[in-house]
Amino acid sequence: MVAAATGELRLVIPVWGCIVLAGVGVVYLLCGSRWPRVFNVLSMTVLGCVVGMVMSSWIPLAQPLVIVIGGLILGGLTAFFRNVMHAILSAVVLAAILATLAALAVGQGGFTSYVVLNVSGRSFSTQVSGPNLACDPVLAAGLAGLLIGATVAVAWPRFNQRLVTAAQGAALVVIGFVEIISSYRGDGQPPLARAFPLTLSACWVCLVAIGLVAQRALARPEHAWDGRPDEAAEDDV
Repeated sequence: MVAAATGELRLVIPVWGCIVLAGVGVVYLLCGSRWPRVFNVLSMTVLGCVVGMVMSSWIPLAQPLVIVIGGLILGGLTAFFRNVMHAILSAVVLAAILATLAALAVGQGGFTSYVVLNVSGRSFSTQVSGPNLACDPVLAAGLAGLLIGATVAVAWPRFNQRLVTAAQGAALVVIGFVEIISSYRGDGQPPLARAFPLTLSACWVCLVAIGLVAQRALARPEHAWDGRPDEAAEDDV
């Protein structure tokens, strides 16, 4: 009964959308340190839209309206409380990425589906796939990502800005190319994430390293997180 009324939330992207996604990832990789506020607001707006999509099951409003409200709230808070929201974004991004990498390494059992019930009527539910937090390595990686992300954001904000945007950009590039390749694979073939988990993880790590180097090379000398010139000691981090 529940399974019949359950709609699974799947990410279906056309080929042109995959190319745009990979292009956005390249922009994140190369320009993350040049416009930190823009990228922070954009990332938190998208995160707010995702939260709104999940929360729409509990809120008795039209789903598009809840999604837009969620994006506006988190995006607006990021614009006014940049440092605090960047620390939250850093923690969430690193937690999600480390948990996903751990889930890929675990293989079978690393991912699971989470069911979000409609509390008002319980007439339907939404099934969301993600890293299996009941798996100890995945949960440990996620908690470590939360703590590392928040700590690095407070201790080394300028380096962390490069790290977070490079991590997001690398993930977008990998997802874009995986979706493009998957669209040309025959039916019945296992997903690339399941067939080549460590290869995809290695590609992401290499792209992050490239993004860190590229951002530091392309950053304007006068640019700083707080508007002051970068200090040589911190820029060497």
